Amino acid sequence: MHRLIRKPHLIFIPHRENGWKPHAIRHRSLLFYSMALIAVKAVTTFLLIGAYPTPAEFSTITTNRIIELTNQVRAEENLNILKTNDLLSQAAALKANDMIKNNYFAHTSPQKVTPWHWFQTAGYEYTFAGENLAMNFSEAEEAMDAWLKSPTHRDNIVSKNYEDIGVAVAVGKINGQETTIVVQLFGKRYVAVAGEETFKPSASEVIVPEQQAGGEVKLTPEAGQQEVTLTEGEKGGWLYKFLQYSYKFFLVLTIFVIINLLLTIFIRVEIQHKPIILHALVVIALGITMFLLKAHFVEGLGKLLIV
Repeated sequence: MHRLIRKPHLIFIPHRENGWKPHAIRHRSLLFYSMALIAVKAVTTFLLIGAYPTPAEFSTITTNRIIELTNQVRAEENLNILKTNDLLSQAAALKANDMIKNNYFAHTSPQKVTPWHWFQTAGYEYTFAGENLAMNFSEAEEAMDAWLKSPTHRDNIVSKNYEDIGVAVAVGKINGQETTIVVQLFGKRYVAVAGEETFKPSASEVIVPEQQAGGEVKLTPEAGQQEVTLTEGEKGGWLYKFLQYSYKFFLVLTIFVIINLLLTIFIRVEIQHKPIILHALVVIALGITMFLLKAHFVEGLGKLLIV
């Protein structure tokens, strides 16, 4: 028992028996920590590159998956399957790019451009139209789960009025933060009939979902919209969890080295091993760098899911 008590003491605490150099902070241990930090970062980057080689590839995979999930929900509700419409996809891409270009996330832009402007720009003449937005997600399933928990977004997904769907995903900066945006558009095309008067829907006939953003409801008077914050517990998916665990590894290991360095310096302040102190500082700097370095664009995406 005495030996078991002494062993942690030799590993972590400067002591005469370990030469005032705890085993946890000797050169060999510090070298191991450095290699572990670099290895975890390399594996993280490698897996992300394998899953999402480029922002365009990420967008394509997510777009197809969102459409698939939307139709799965509609099939469960015994509703018609929505057809992918190129014009709606084009309109969604125009809206996503406009949000990144003009630094906003809302149904109506700061210049008062409504969602329906993009339908018209793409040449999609509609009788019914709707829009869902999401920002800062790592998987299509996360965005879909959040939409389904929001009554207004769910109403769009399961509406009987729609026949077509178009989805676009864009990666860019909003408020200085690298993020990903998804625009999901729904519509039913207007088909002119000879002898009938041309019909264009009024604003009351177009379904406009309330904007969601995170747990308690907050009304925005000028827009008549709601914001609802999603809690971190509502997240899932291997990518999100993998990134979070890797960040925790960098942080925990860095704090561990900092604590051991402080013990080594201050427990016996008159006995200092400058090479070990310098090496420990290098490892601490490496740990902080690995934590802050965003080697792949997915790592730069925000951690909170906003719809």
